[in-house]
Amino acid sequence: MDRTRLIRVGGTVTWLAVAVPLAIALPPSITFTRIALWAVSWLAFGLALHRGWLLIEVAAVIGMVLTMCDGFEGTLLVIVAMQLTMPRRRAFVWIGVQTLLLAVAVGIHWAPRAAMLLAPPYLGFQILAYMTIESIAHGSRMAERLRISRELHDAIGHHLTALTLNLEAALQRTTGDAHAKIEVAQSLARSLLGDVREIVASMESEQGTDLAHAIDTLIADVPRPRVHLRIASDVRVDHPERARTIIRCAQEIITNAARHSGAENLWIAIDCDEGNIRIHAHDDGRGSDEVAAGFGLRTMRSRVEGIGGELRVDSSAGHGFDVTALVPTKS
Repeated sequence: MDRTRLIRVGGTVTWLAVAVPLAIALPPSITFTRIALWAVSWLAFGLALHRGWLLIEVAAVIGMVLTMCDGFEGTLLVIVAMQLTMPRRRAFVWIGVQTLLLAVAVGIHWAPRAAMLLAPPYLGFQILAYMTIESIAHGSRMAERLRISRELHDAIGHHLTALTLNLEAALQRTTGDAHAKIEVAQSLARSLLGDVREIVASMESEQGTDLAHAIDTLIADVPRPRVHLRIASDVRVDHPERARTIIRCAQEIITNAARHSGAENLWIAIDCDEGNIRIHAHDDGRGSDEVAAGFGLRTMRSRVEGIGGELRVDSSAGHGFDVTALVPTKS
């Protein structure tokens, strides 16, 4: 059962269970209007749960508490916490805010003392639920990465090895210009095979990635422009996904400079900047007054922003291109 289905099934059971205490022992003093308002909020939560509308889910819970609180509606906020897919820091802020709203609603409906008694346990339940689901998701991602890495090794690695051997045989039967071109092709095939093996190794490992070695490998295949790489001594990336993002950013920067800039030199600096890894690149190419967002740039922006980072591209005619990417070191 995948994460989404697990949350929807468990959330639906919890949602139905919240109504049981009121259905069994409905206070006789409760007016029809309050019952109707509670029922509307309860139904709204059920609908929003199956649509993934988190704000409506939170609003529905607060509506239930304000109209006819039975003390169990806070369990639905645990279901909301389980659905959060944002970075951990933002998730904790979200959980804190919805817990505060719950406390205010309980205080209005019952008393401040009741809010003080109910809010802390529900806060703990939400954090526990979020961390548990996050751990499950991480395990699923690791399993998928392992599966992909094995397929890369078994399929692409096998064919690249065969290609290298065939090129080696072709080298022994050619001379002149053809021999030189086959030699270049063999070198590229070996380099690509090395890249595949490195990607497979990084996908199967939780250890830090050697950024300098990985980017030096990219630079070695580019005759022009001349790439000047500087990596600060305090730069360390233990998260494989963020390390790959940095490497792919550098790769795209180098590729764009080689294809489009007309530059003789490209400077790339990687250092730390207030909880981020900063990649700053500048070339001495012709530049442009208008920066066209091609596929490579859009992909790089998507990669960086997808993990909570930021990408800036600046250029002007005659002054080359400036690219700055900020990659957060933590969620």
